[in-house]
Amino acid sequence: MRLRVQIGVLALLLLAAGWLTMTSTAAQDAHPHADELVNEDGSWRYTNHLADQTSPYLLQHAHNPVDWRPWGQEAFDEARRRGVPIFLSVGYSTCYWCHVMERQVFEDPKIAAQMNELFVCIKVDREERPDVDEIYMTATQLMTQSGGWPMSVFLTPPGAAGEDDPGLKPFWAGTYIPPEPAHGRPGFPQVLQGLSGAWVDKREEVIQQGDQLAEAVRKSLVRQGEPGPVDPSMVQGATDQLLSMYDREHGGFGGAPKFPQPSFLAFLLRVYQNNPDDALWWVIGHTLEQMARGGMYDQIGGGFHRYSTDERWLVPHFEKMLYDNAQLVELYAQVLQHKPNDANAPLYERVIRETCGYVLREMTDPIGAFWSAQDAEVNAREGGSYIWTEAQVRKAVGDSDLAGLALKMYGLDLGTNFQDPHHDQADPANVLYLPNPLASLTGAAGGDMGVLFEKRGQINEALKAVRDSRDQPSTDDKVLTGWNGMMIAALADAGRMLKEPGYTDAAVRAADAIVSRMTTDDGGLYRTMRGGEVKIPGFLEDYAWFVHGLIALHRAQPDEPRWLELAQGYMRTATERFSAEQGGYYDTLADQPDLFVRVRGAFDGAIPSANGRMIHNLLDLYELTGESKWFDQAERDLRSFAEALDRSGAGMVQMQGALLRALELDPSRFADKPADAPATATTPKPVSASVEPETIRFVNGEAAVTVTLDIDPAFHINSNTPSMQWLIPTTLTLTDADGYELAVKYPEPAMMTFQYADQPLSVFHGTVRFEATLKRMSEGAALPDDAVLILQYQACTETACLPPQRIRLPLIAGE
Repeated sequence: MRLRVQIGVLALLLLAAGWLTMTSTAAQDAHPHADELVNEDGSWRYTNHLADQTSPYLLQHAHNPVDWRPWGQEAFDEARRRGVPIFLSVGYSTCYWCHVMERQVFEDPKIAAQMNELFVCIKVDREERPDVDEIYMTATQLMTQSGGWPMSVFLTPPGAAGEDDPGLKPFWAGTYIPPEPAHGRPGFPQVLQGLSGAWVDKREEVIQQGDQLAEAVRKSLVRQGEPGPVDPSMVQGATDQLLSMYDREHGGFGGAPKFPQPSFLAFLLRVYQNNPDDALWWVIGHTLEQMARGGMYDQIGGGFHRYSTDERWLVPHFEKMLYDNAQLVELYAQVLQHKPNDANAPLYERVIRETCGYVLREMTDPIGAFWSAQDAEVNAREGGSYIWTEAQVRKAVGDSDLAGLALKMYGLDLGTNFQDPHHDQADPANVLYLPNPLASLTGAAGGDMGVLFEKRGQINEALKAVRDSRDQPSTDDKVLTGWNGMMIAALADAGRMLKEPGYTDAAVRAADAIVSRMTTDDGGLYRTMRGGEVKIPGFLEDYAWFVHGLIALHRAQPDEPRWLELAQGYMRTATERFSAEQGGYYDTLADQPDLFVRVRGAFDGAIPSANGRMIHNLLDLYELTGESKWFDQAERDLRSFAEALDRSGAGMVQMQGALLRALELDPSRFADKPADAPATATTPKPVSASVEPETIRFVNGEAAVTVTLDIDPAFHINSNTPSMQWLIPTTLTLTDADGYELAVKYPEPAMMTFQYADQPLSVFHGTVRFEATLKRMSEGAALPDDAVLILQYQACTETACLPPQRIRLPLIAGE
């Protein structure tokens, strides 16, 4: 859905996502206002309402000249009292463009003074408040057809439409906005002035705009569907869709940028366990090997970066997220458990050990819980501590023979592979990766793999020591309950699989920390903790994933009854607080006055669906206790999502995997139709196309035709001018029609941002129409009977792309 801005002054302002690719590299690197932020004695000149917060992201902004306030009643009351709109800025501590906008905009005293005069300014850490982020990101995407962080949204104040109006309705949205106009687009001061002017001069229209956009957000986020039957064809459809996305050369799904997608692989592993197939195993094993050998995996320090900027897993975006590493450790452990004799089993074990070592070394709080993330940049440079030159490696390793092995092992002998994407004046360097399996290098170790691993250990120790002496990326040291549940499960599984009690002990310490420090007096959970201070009632995500961790601990320590008892207790609490009437669960608590919609999410993102995880937990508890009440609830929840499971395929693999488990455990529960009946659900068809008029008639040698594309809501297709060179453009061409030419007018594409891309992509979605003209180039030439229009397109979901497809559209000439 595209919501068009109705207010004239708003319509003239840039919806700012496009700025991400237009900012000069010099501006990004600059810290132009640093001297204006401190007094002569070195003390801070400005301190705002964020100074008493615990979020590292909010504290990064505590000494901006902007009078930032945290999301909450005090800020809302201030907006009501002053009668001015709210400027809401949402980001997170390891977000590169959030840092850029702070340096360029929020640290500028002149811009800050304008912000403070015209708006009440609120900062939100999206990791602390995923509910706020989801609602206003949906508004941003509806209004701009793009999204990303920092997210910049303007909201109506409480009382705008009367005393009882709660406000907080979005009326304008964008992402990064620079300080000065360029490329025909306004800078942030012009946006501020234009929106403030609209509020003063056209307030009723602004309020109406907010009402319309808020209603569109509600409709987008509250798509329940009716409960219905579920069956194996849904699982089969999701499997087929994933296999069609599989990159047979490099592993993984889709092209660049490429995310690890552990939930995809975990689902396919469960399908393989149900029906072993060598081709399916190849998809899983090939992907795990390629990820572990690529630069997206930290070959020196262990752990995975957030994603690969290319399709080969080579050059990463250098953030490290706890949730990625937790899911990947759990995945590699599950694969190792199922295939302990696989040729790559030693590689899987090494990845598990190195990644657990990284988390325990660099991401663990003194109380035993786990921190959230590490930044991508150091001193405003992407990957600043991770990249190497040949000379640096030789100097760090010292011994010439060992250094020569290091260069060959980690691909430096093949030339440079990294150029800072934001600073093209920087010297090229190398991301370390394994261009070949380690076994191919045994010649340097007398043919002995044990000796080779000793040499690799010496190389890594030397390189790690030098790397540790460099400036380090910042660490977001807040503790999030849900993310900790993921890491607890990963360590418990790793400890059980590898018979490594240290990992299990670490999982126990973390679980004890959450139970003792982040449990409310009434038995619930808090969302976040930092420095011993807990805050924000837990979301469904926190309960779902912490219970998952407790269940994994029970499997690792079956003689310790408290883990299962705690898991059941938190599940009961979650059911009481989040259950939806029709089945499934809401993501947030009831009656939250700061939210204008209550979401019941089912789709997977970087963190898989909490609803899907809850159903897995219910099935786990049924398996562990034998109590049918848990299966009864799982069945009810699955049926409540029947329509979405049928329609969305791989967009809900977490829940599809739960459905497969339930069908395996007791197929008789789902016998709405005979088990051997033909499947009625099919893999979603991304695009259908038609030609109008059905019969082509020429006037003065020309005929106008319209090709209408109906694109499934779960997909988009690349435009005719995709914004990245690796994407396949949508094209309409004429074939088998000698003597005729085709001229096509393509519609204006939408610029949309997806989780795998740091810049907006040029796409078509929904219903689009191509206006084309057939021209007869030879007098008297009849249109051949086999003349055909060929529509070529590449359809993508939110997370990956299908292979390119072609649709043939025959042309029929009239008299």
